[in-house]
Amino acid sequence: MYPLSPPTIVVLDRALEDPFSARRVERMLAALGTDLSSVIRAGDDEIPELIRTNGWHDARLRQGRVGPHADPALVFSTLLFDDQPTVEPVLRACPPGTSARLVENLLGYGGRGVAKENFTSSRGVCRARVQFDTIFGCPHGCKYCAGGKVAVVNTNLEEFLEKQVKPAAEQETWQKVFMYNSCLSDTPCFEPEYGLSKLLAEYYATTPDQHYLIHTKSANVDFLRDVDHRGRTIMLWSLANHTASKLVEPGSALPEERIEAARICQEMGYPIRFKLKPIVPVRDWRTQYSQIITHLFERTTPESIGLFMLAWMDFEEFRATIDLDLIDPPFVTALEEGAETMRGVTAGPFPHRARAEVYHFLLEEVRKHNRDVPVFLCTETLEMWQEFSPLLGMKPNNYICACGPQCMPGMTRIPKVEEPLELRG
Repeated sequence: MYPLSPPTIVVLDRALEDPFSARRVERMLAALGTDLSSVIRAGDDEIPELIRTNGWHDARLRQGRVGPHADPALVFSTLLFDDQPTVEPVLRACPPGTSARLVENLLGYGGRGVAKENFTSSRGVCRARVQFDTIFGCPHGCKYCAGGKVAVVNTNLEEFLEKQVKPAAEQETWQKVFMYNSCLSDTPCFEPEYGLSKLLAEYYATTPDQHYLIHTKSANVDFLRDVDHRGRTIMLWSLANHTASKLVEPGSALPEERIEAARICQEMGYPIRFKLKPIVPVRDWRTQYSQIITHLFERTTPESIGLFMLAWMDFEEFRATIDLDLIDPPFVTALEEGAETMRGVTAGPFPHRARAEVYHFLLEEVRKHNRDVPVFLCTETLEMWQEFSPLLGMKPNNYICACGPQCMPGMTRIPKVEEPLELRG
């Protein structure tokens, strides 16, 4: 685990009911230098008071809006798979402004989910898939992310494996790649004490042709040496530029550290992939990304590279979240001029022409080093795909990406796009 100093540690009673879960809690507490006698113990009925006492009502705002980076509080909980309690009565007892999402996390919501995109949607061109989350909250402190202040760590992983992971693999035989904890967290931050990576890697190694995907900003990979993955665990790194990794993602690994971690994993037989995500066009971004891409190809041989501009917000929220003095002045101008037209557009706040300028530059930089590696646009608009398809050699109906549900190692095209069973028809 990372050497964390959480301001508060809470163990919910249900995290100790199952012996596997209880041992996991004790193991993680020991790594934090504490034990059950020194942490807060609580039941579900005490959740509103925990939120009130610890000031967690704003815990699901973007972290750039809640003050300087600090390690999150940790709450050890369990996923509830059958009778999930109703959120509203608990939320009414919480302080005004408390996020319903936080209350859901604390009450045991999570586990299996379905991303509903297919070809294109309001979010952009993406792939429908089954995915999973067991942790909600992260110590990386990314200013654009709402996963700060409180990290809810669900510890009933053996039950989760039996009740959700295995059934999904058996029912969704079309899906070859399953992603975990890509919503508000980053699994390697909590490994090896958490044990999810080993549990899943060794399970997917026994399936006929399915894979576990670890999507991370971390350089904590030494624990993966002892995992019997048999090539069925895929490692995917998001890469920020140097300025962003220090000031926008202050608790994450530097780009060189992430690339070195990828090199180590590739030596250990793990397929590796990268996304330049999210791209923050800081001052001197061209030089920084040119250096990163050169270093990437000097040290590794990735299966694919994705491009994704920082998005998910309007200009006003961007300005409240990230210091505009960090941004290349022409891109500040683009933000200001596009504020109204990009309002409510998921690909915003940067307008199309600004994003396209970045993508053209980065694609040219990649092609200086490798003419063949698949390069894709991550969650971009159909209009952007129409502009770039001739350059990428791929279209929305056949592109290979880093976390796609059908993107097995070695593939260069998707022959037929499929989707989860509940979305068909």
